[in-house]
Amino acid sequence: MSATFLMSYPGPGWRIRGGENFRSLTKSPTNPRAALKEWLKLADAITRAGGRILPISPPVIDPPLTGMIYTANAGALFGAAETFMLSKMSVAHRQTEHEYVRQFMTKLSISSVVDCENTWEGQADICTLSPHQFLLTWGVRSVKESLAEVRARLPREASVLEVQLRDPYFHGDTCLDPLVTPNGRVVLLAHEGALVDRSLGDLRKFAGDRIEVLAVDQADALGYACNALSVNGTILAPTGLSSRLVGQLSAFGFRIEELALTELFGKGGGGPRCLVNELRGFTIPDGARDYAARRDMLHALTASYPETV
Repeated sequence: MSATFLMSYPGPGWRIRGGENFRSLTKSPTNPRAALKEWLKLADAITRAGGRILPISPPVIDPPLTGMIYTANAGALFGAAETFMLSKMSVAHRQTEHEYVRQFMTKLSISSVVDCENTWEGQADICTLSPHQFLLTWGVRSVKESLAEVRARLPREASVLEVQLRDPYFHGDTCLDPLVTPNGRVVLLAHEGALVDRSLGDLRKFAGDRIEVLAVDQADALGYACNALSVNGTILAPTGLSSRLVGQLSAFGFRIEELALTELFGKGGGGPRCLVNELRGFTIPDGARDYAARRDMLHALTASYPETV
């Protein structure tokens, strides 16, 4: 089954509103046209690698929901694709996003769309090592109390390791990254400096012999190496990975494609994994307006976007 990703493209008024992470803090002036082109570059790369995308159109409201493009925070799909739990965002300007995600997921005929009661920023804080093995992160944005709600949605026999994070690693997907090789082996990228209460040794013990835990240094972690996305053995990564890490990943058989995301990553602070929400176990229904059906329209839309906000 092809991987299916939920994504939301930037609107014509895309800008930095919250400035809540170390890259967006300066609130640099943005170029919405360039941002959409970068989003399309990522969507095309996912499609070439064999993934499928369901795009959410940005709602036309003022002020715009500029954080919706980071769909890793939208929530997460659980079970046999029957329940989607909506996130509860920690930052004020993103707290109404979930209503638009709710409408979209309901139209997909997901059996149950529920709210998380505690502050929890979605799939970005779930690291899936296997269908029954998970790292759950908290401590910067998501609160510890949210972990019980996530655990309740996981398979009954699931093994879980809770991991506390420290700033500036605001989600687990900034410091922990399970990549799947072309032959199906999982390689977990991990930056130990982001972890408050765990060590690489703890991760290796929990992961077991079949999963390789690969240490990532601070420079690569701050360059969002752990926000790389693997799709069918291809790694879609931000530019600037160290030659050491690229060599290690290549040795596992990965194909590596580096993507320049100057607006979305350099200014907004979101790499490939931040921009997607994997809908594990979900099959796109016939007739759905997926990215392939909307691609030409979305590429043509770039001409109408301004270059300044």
